[in-house]
Amino acid sequence: MDIKGEYRIACGREAVWDALNDPAILQKCLQGCESLERTGDNRFQGKVAAVIGPVRAEFNIELGLRNSLPPESYTLVGESKAGTAGFGRGSADVRLIEQDGATLLTYTAEFKVGGKLAQVGSRLVLGATKKTADDFFSCLARELESGAAPPVAPDVGEVAPRTRWKTPLAVGAAAVGLLVWWFLLR
Repeated sequence: MDIKGEYRIACGREAVWDALNDPAILQKCLQGCESLERTGDNRFQGKVAAVIGPVRAEFNIELGLRNSLPPESYTLVGESKAGTAGFGRGSADVRLIEQDGATLLTYTAEFKVGGKLAQVGSRLVLGATKKTADDFFSCLARELESGAAPPVAPDVGEVAPRTRWKTPLAVGAAAVGLLVWWFLLR
């Protein structure tokens, strides 16, 4: 499945980049995330408990960043496994663009799921992915705007999705959970 989206965050690009590379902030913002830790340069491991339709499972996720150009862009590659419940794997190209004192985060991604996850259907998986991504990015924006990082344009207002989110991190971490999307969905 191929997906893309964008999100406007009322903070500077450096602050968003730092947050997207901070396991503590990511864990806090990713619902069901039981652990997330850096295991090396540009490598992360974690556990995410997720429910997608009739499938309930704990996913072991592995994420890596490639083609990193701080604070502009990177490619997120991820894989999640939950035994017989299934797996998810894929990649996402993420870009951070400075825009009127805020940051526009855009991504394009491709991912696939297997096992029971594939049996519940792509519409259900995409719906769960969308919700996970919306929740993740809303939480990330609140964290950044409330003090986890100083906002660049505090009067820009609430962060609003420009498109419906569907992110592999979300599926990787919540069924894939980025696949956050990294956050997704990151």
